[in-house]
Amino acid sequence: MQYQVGNIVVGEVTGIQSYGAFVRLDNKESGLIHISEISSLFVRNIEDYVKIGQRVRVKIIDILPEKSLYRFSYKQAQERRRQNIRKMTTKRRKIYDHDFHALQDHLEKWIEAELERIKEEKK
Repeated sequence: MQYQVGNIVVGEVTGIQSYGAFVRLDNKESGLIHISEISSLFVRNIEDYVKIGQRVRVKIIDILPEKSLYRFSYKQAQERRRQNIRKMTTKRRKIYDHDFHALQDHLEKWIEAELERIKEEKK
């Protein structure tokens, strides 16, 4: 077998079953993308992600030399969009920081007012 675990390779989807998609590499070796390796989200229909004849990037996650098969991961080979996640987190943080400034600015006054109210009730 030409490739090693961890390699990212390109192949063609040759078949789809309810449990996964079959991929043939350019050197005629093949393997399976199990349904659990299609996406991090729940996959109801594999054809929502890949189609027969489509060229896909996959990561080799295991090799079964006795069967001359690879186990592939589609989700691990896709580029992640961490940059967008960071931007969203930063935006949220700014909103929360802004919202909590009101609490921080007024908390001491509110505590004093509540303590004063409690003293008045005890009288």
